[in-house]
Amino acid sequence: MTVVLTAKQIEDLAAFAKEDGQAQYTITTVTIPEFDADDGEITPEYTGLIVYSDSLEHGVLQLDD
Repeated sequence: MTVVLTAKQIEDLAAFAKEDGQAQYTITTVTIPEFDADDGEITPEYTGLIVYSDSLEHGVLQLDD
């Protein structure tokens, strides 16, 4: 599998990793279904690249173009 990242995606990933502070990250493709967020807003379905760590306490970054 080949993953191609734009310069903006690399910058976003670097900022996310610096803030998140984990040792390593996984890049994968995924479909996240639409869901109701904690604030009551509907978060639309997302299909594309994401980045995440193994920590359950840390977030997921959507690598939008």
